[in-house]
Amino acid sequence: MLKQLKPLYLFLIFFLSAHSVSAQLEAHDIEGEGWAKGDFIEFGINSKGVYGARNINRPPNFHDNRESDGNEIFGFIANPLADGWIDYDGDFFTPGLPEEGFTIEVDGQNYNNNNADGLFQIPGEIKGINVILSDCFEDTAQITWEGNIVGLNVKRYYSVTQDGLFIQMTTIIKNVSEELKENVFFMHNVDPDNNVTLSGNYETDLEIVSQAVSTDNDVCLVKASQPAIGTPEDIDGSDVSLYAKDENARVSYGGFDNRSASNVWNGSGLTSAEGSATAFIDEAISIAFNLGDLEPNQTTRFTYYYILENVDETFIPLIVNVFKQNPSVCSGVDGEIVLSGLDPGVSYSIEYLDDGILIPNTTYIADGNGDVNLSNLDAGIYSGIRLSFSGCATDIETVFELTDPEPPNYTITNQESTDCANPNGSITLSGLTPYTNYRYQYTYNGALFDPQIATAGPIGDVLLPNLPVGTYANFILEQYECITPSSQIIEITGPPIPIVPVIPSQFYCDDDVDYITTIDVTPLDAFALGVDSPGDHIITYHETEQDAIDGITISASNYTTPGQNTFTLYTKKTNTGSNCFSYSSFSITINIPADFELTDDYICLNSDDSINTDYTLPVLSTGLSNTLHDFEWYFEGTIISGESSNMLTAMAYGDYSVKVTVIATGCDITEQATILPSGPPQTFEVNITSDPFSENHTAEIIVTGFGEYNYRIDTRPYQSSPIFNNIKAGFHKFYIIDINGCGEIIIEKTFIDYMKVFTPNGDTFKDYWQIIGINELIQPKIYIYNRFGKLLTRLDPNSVGWDGIYNGQLLPTSDYWFTITFKDDQNNDREFKSHFTLKH
Repeated sequence: MLKQLKPLYLFLIFFLSAHSVSAQLEAHDIEGEGWAKGDFIEFGINSKGVYGARNINRPPNFHDNRESDGNEIFGFIANPLADGWIDYDGDFFTPGLPEEGFTIEVDGQNYNNNNADGLFQIPGEIKGINVILSDCFEDTAQITWEGNIVGLNVKRYYSVTQDGLFIQMTTIIKNVSEELKENVFFMHNVDPDNNVTLSGNYETDLEIVSQAVSTDNDVCLVKASQPAIGTPEDIDGSDVSLYAKDENARVSYGGFDNRSASNVWNGSGLTSAEGSATAFIDEAISIAFNLGDLEPNQTTRFTYYYILENVDETFIPLIVNVFKQNPSVCSGVDGEIVLSGLDPGVSYSIEYLDDGILIPNTTYIADGNGDVNLSNLDAGIYSGIRLSFSGCATDIETVFELTDPEPPNYTITNQESTDCANPNGSITLSGLTPYTNYRYQYTYNGALFDPQIATAGPIGDVLLPNLPVGTYANFILEQYECITPSSQIIEITGPPIPIVPVIPSQFYCDDDVDYITTIDVTPLDAFALGVDSPGDHIITYHETEQDAIDGITISASNYTTPGQNTFTLYTKKTNTGSNCFSYSSFSITINIPADFELTDDYICLNSDDSINTDYTLPVLSTGLSNTLHDFEWYFEGTIISGESSNMLTAMAYGDYSVKVTVIATGCDITEQATILPSGPPQTFEVNITSDPFSENHTAEIIVTGFGEYNYRIDTRPYQSSPIFNNIKAGFHKFYIIDINGCGEIIIEKTFIDYMKVFTPNGDTFKDYWQIIGINELIQPKIYIYNRFGKLLTRLDPNSVGWDGIYNGQLLPTSDYWFTITFKDDQNNDREFKSHFTLKH
């Protein structure tokens, strides 16, 4: 590994410039692409971190890569025979479809940078070039590429020694997010093609020489080769291999555009068994690493090689290299300077200056990978490094500058909102590192929002979407504990807000005097619209301000009031295109109409239906003030001209109504009453329903007329029934009275019967026996007999009666008989017999 040690200081010089050249080592940064060469290898790295720089930028001392297929990219070429670049191999994969690139897989999601298909899913760039010269070690040229994807920072170092026929590729991946990254894999895939530009054949012989899972030395080696063509340009054939000494590595061949890192590591669909070989086939070779899970701030480093000569698994690439790792956060102390490729287990004594302060000699032992780490370094200038080992000492004159992460450098732009209901304004923070996390904070309308975490997208943008209208200011962006404030103020405006004119107070009337009524407010739509188009706006009505905001509407055409004299409603105007709205309140007063009643009454008529002027005409009265109300009177639906007072004298029977309007509020109400006709009967009679000489006389009064009537006989009380029972024989008066006070009729009626006892003693009481009501009978004839049937007398119906005298003598006390004949109302002959008592 070591050159012959000389009593000289080990001398390494690092040039961090756009162009470094020493002896046959060169390193260039040309238009964002890295170029490096040793004595026997030349290669170019493009901005993707992939082999294949633009041929147009090829430095002058580089050889023709023999690319002839129009791709015009320079991958790598080699001169294994060391014959001054007469017989050399090139340019491997660049003709045809240039399949060459690497993949990072995180939890099943693959991200590819590859020349084929133009894949550039891991944003990054060339970060620097170095040339390392040493009296003790092989001189080295180095290209550094750095990118970021889904919170992973990826550094790729491509190094070649002056005399070597291999390219060392060291990759450092650090989880710079705040999340665990699970199942991380890395894969490098290339379609070798080898000397197709000379042979015309894309096919190569492929072989799995060694697989880490099958060997004790953890060596992985897959080789692609072509036989010699037999021309001066190719008398030894060509070889390209992927090599790693790492238990986590796997190699394979097969397929072409392999894009899944875990599939390559697992050999899915590929050939990966040690000892496998396939001749003359156009397929890719691949190497993959299973990196496991990466905790936040965890770093992993692995190394593999392109070997451009024929080797086996015993090959050991000899290269001493230096890598630096800046602190991961601002003011952090986890920076490193790593010397790699040293002898594992060997002690090295190192001293150096940290910002001019001497860090005394410290002994380091190179680890199993041959690494010595100067760890726990903060940002600063590290110089004067002196390394001593095995009696040899060297001063490293190169100055190493470790820097804190750069504070976020960003611009702020905004997009106006076009929808008020679903705010869709946005703010974009641009110019950030793609796929990395940022913590941001800002104020909205003066209120501070809690810090949030967002991941920059593929072009380095953080989008803050769905923002409402307002003022956004005091932005603070943080990454890796580096903070960048911004004084920029962003105003997000939205579409125009519709204007709702102030609606004047509204008044309604409630007929049933409880302030609960149904009203229609839709006539206010036109007022609320103003000059705006009804096709572009919706007018709604709401009980509360919050209801207006939440869109809880009332039935505008059929709204039931809440039972209050005065209350507030809200009208809302919404633009149907932008969903923007505004609202305003207006008051509603429920007024009560006049409270009164008209009472039905009666007007008295004569029997000929004419008005009976002996009775007072009925008066319909509202009982309301003439000065506070207006009155309109109607008879049978027709207005009565000239009647505008609070009362009206009814001149006829029929239906009357009055419309009363409260002058102050305009509320009106109409009440009505009926004037009914009433008066004495137009026809009337007393119908005796019992027979003459009945024991129990009955009668019924039959009337017709407008009135309602009660009835009585003699001095009995009035009754509503026209039927009378238990009427004594003789003369009676029947009374018919109109209960509405419109008059009374008297009917006289005699009931026919006979005296059961008479006492002719001269006391003037029952001195004569006679048929009671005899005058009511038609053609009566009365005969009186003694108990033996002897006719005593024929009584004159027109006389006062029989005095009990027969042949000049008063007859003794005894029962006497009589017979009476008469005609009934139907002119039929009737006869009645009975007896009575003469008593002294």
